[in-house]
Amino acid sequence: LNSADTIIVTSKTTKTEFEAITTKPISVITNGYDTEQVEKQSLDTKFSLAHIGSFLSERNPLILWESLTELIQEVPGFSSHLEIKLIGAVSQEVLETISQFQLNKYLNNLGYVSHNVAIAHQRKSQVLLLIEINSEETKSIIPGKLFEYMVSNRPIIAIGPQDSDFAEIITSTNTGVFLTYTEKMKLKSVILDFYNQFLEGKLQSNAVGLQKYSRKSLSKELAQLIHSNSTNQTYNR
Repeated sequence: LNSADTIIVTSKTTKTEFEAITTKPISVITNGYDTEQVEKQSLDTKFSLAHIGSFLSERNPLILWESLTELIQEVPGFSSHLEIKLIGAVSQEVLETISQFQLNKYLNNLGYVSHNVAIAHQRKSQVLLLIEINSEETKSIIPGKLFEYMVSNRPIIAIGPQDSDFAEIITSTNTGVFLTYTEKMKLKSVILDFYNQFLEGKLQSNAVGLQKYSRKSLSKELAQLIHSNSTNQTYNR
């Protein structure tokens, strides 16, 4: 770090960690999204909650399964609409937990699909699930699929550790709701709110400020940073 002219990191937490061990200038440039050419998708007729990507045992969100079980019991009609859609590798522990909560009848486990098919499911699912491991070490992780989710025009329910860097991105872009692993009552309220919007045919994401996360914009930011530093180096010499 100390031999570099400048340092680029992908999250604010990483920047803070590096600032503690070097005085070199540090810039944050996150990952981003590409414009995907996907045919317009008709929304699922079910109230589908879709998780796309690897669903590891460490990400097993008990509060989600508990919330869904309680809503099935408490909300008339909820069970007839619910679909839990999993796309990608799913750990056996996650599948066993779903079974323990008697949610198997609502499960649609699609396994691996092509990238284009995964993008199509992002556009057609009613709600997208983003689950991160609940640990201090994962606060700085900003999942790459977050940016694909953000441009899908579908609302996101994200669960992760307190003070996660990706929570700020979801909030600032109005693309969904972030919750910690302890906020079960809030999670139930969010799911119920989305469900009621689904029944009214009004469930969608009203995103703002997404352009700054396009790879074109991020590449421009990177180019400007390189140009600025190369100019400074020339002057210094």
